Amino acid sequence: MEPSKRSLSRLETMPDDMLRLIVSKVGASSSIDYCNTMMTCKSLNFGLNDPLIAKTLDITPLVERPNISYGYGKMMESLLASNNLDAHYVKGMCEYFDFDNPVLGLYHLRIASKGARKEAKYLYGVLLMATGMINKGKKILSKLTDAIGLDSVETSWENVQASLSHLTVEMKDVYVDSLISMEPELNCHPPGVNTVCFKCYHAYLMTEFFEMALGLNPASASA
Repeated sequence: MEPSKRSLSRLETMPDDMLRLIVSKVGASSSIDYCNTMMTCKSLNFGLNDPLIAKTLDITPLVERPNISYGYGKMMESLLASNNLDAHYVKGMCEYFDFDNPVLGLYHLRIASKGARKEAKYLYGVLLMATGMINKGKKILSKLTDAIGLDSVETSWENVQASLSHLTVEMKDVYVDSLISMEPELNCHPPGVNTVCFKCYHAYLMTEFFEMALGLNPASASA
């Protein structure tokens, strides 16, 4: 018996629940590997209508370039229906920035912030501060900083910037009001993630977002 036929026979003898779990693990690791698996093994009938597959599918390419999701409307519907947290993150960014729908955008970002992706927690916290819910945003960002450290927080911001470089980020009056209300004492500390103190730390993070909205030091959009 040829190896490919032998492997197929082994697949066919495995219980559907086990096959389903294996396919979900493949998809959670790489959406490309998932697609290749489904194309190669026609007998595996585990599409995105399966909640387990849709909930855990890795969509890193869409996280990095959220505007690409506009071409995958049906897929996004399946992922959101199955509560895929990265899909909520992508949807939240698109609604908030490209479609100027802050209520729906923050709704999806709030759900995404409950997951493991630290960029979702970061963006949700910053946007809460930016839109006037300062204490709530501070609490989220302080918890994130305690959990992953200052360097990882800065890396998270860089990743957020890279994603947002593919969307429309514009200045809002509420951002100005929030930044003014958060200003620390004059000459509190030099503006840097490793030099600010607890009194001016959140104002520093807010300033980074504010400057991006102004178009200062924007992240370069990936080709």
